Amino acid sequence: MHIRLIALAILVLALTGCGAARTAAPDTRYYTLEYDPPAVSGERTQAVVSVSRFGVAPEYNTAKIIYRDLSFGRQEYHYHQWRSAPQILAADYLRRDLQASGLFLAVTGPGSALPATHRIEGMVEEWLEVDGQDRWLATAELTVTLLDLRAASAPDMVLFQRTYRGSEPSAKKNPGSVVEAMSRVMRTLSGRIISDVRGAVGN
Repeated sequence: MHIRLIALAILVLALTGCGAARTAAPDTRYYTLEYDPPAVSGERTQAVVSVSRFGVAPEYNTAKIIYRDLSFGRQEYHYHQWRSAPQILAADYLRRDLQASGLFLAVTGPGSALPATHRIEGMVEEWLEVDGQDRWLATAELTVTLLDLRAASAPDMVLFQRTYRGSEPSAKKNPGSVVEAMSRVMRTLSGRIISDVRGAVGN
């Protein structure tokens, strides 16, 4: 009888272990943006542009991919995340694209020792997946402020403050496709921002 009880206990433990293996949490997938820098036409300027760290609206201050599946609702994926938070991605890719445009003498980021003539400040207002019945969208909204650091007073420093918003449909209803669509959104917004910055800084 004692032997049977031991065997039964071993069997229960084995079955419990199998169940745990079947219900193990999936691996977390990490994503980032991937796109070629937008082509922006214009003459090269002598401006040295610094891109500051961006702020972010509280509900998007996370590396987890946020989605809206109903009005006023915001959910997040537990196993699908951005490699960096949206405000870091947006600022870093904009800096890269500004540099790749060839329109400025230099483009720097936070902590650079090179004195800048202009500074870009930004705020990520939206950065999410929007789930519709027919399709999913990647949606982003950025508010960008361009400052002339050579101005003598604060009012003269602000060259513009504008909000840029864009949406792109995802090819499939899954987070990976939404990330690909977000890459297209960021490329479009980045091109618009660079064009406006080039026009505002002058020669």
